[in-house]
Amino acid sequence: MSTDPERTLHHAVDVTADDAWAIADFLTPRLEALERTHHDDTEEHRTVTALAEAVSALVMALDAQILGPPRGRIRNRSAAPPAASTTLTTDERLAAEKHRLTVITECWNQLCGILHPWRECDGYDRARWHQVTFLDAAAEAEHHRLVDEAGLRRAKRP
Repeated sequence: MSTDPERTLHHAVDVTADDAWAIADFLTPRLEALERTHHDDTEEHRTVTALAEAVSALVMALDAQILGPPRGRIRNRSAAPPAASTTLTTDERLAAEKHRLTVITECWNQLCGILHPWRECDGYDRARWHQVTFLDAAAEAEHHRLVDEAGLRRAKRP
């Protein structure tokens, strides 16, 4: 178990592609070892293969949301000119960023949920690999303001 965490994550905006890939680097050798110990036609092999696929899909989705789609050298073979780029309004840009951070939150939290059973293993980073609740500090502050306004008791962060 990691006692000297690289960093602590509090919000979706804090999650990086390196965080997602660190989980893949932690889980992949364990899952591959399990796949090798079970024959292809067993329930155990099918289960570990499905889990490995889920982890891979979530890591790739996080990578794409955080870094953007891969930008390889793909030629446009179409005879039509490329579509004109549209300029987003401020509201549209804010809505798109909120959606992106929501997707990051959902994928990250699912990945952390899958990872949770390994929390007592060497190399598990407790400070880093936990679910996030808020998109960013502003969303957290707004939540606490509304809680205070409503006279509700604020939950303490672990």
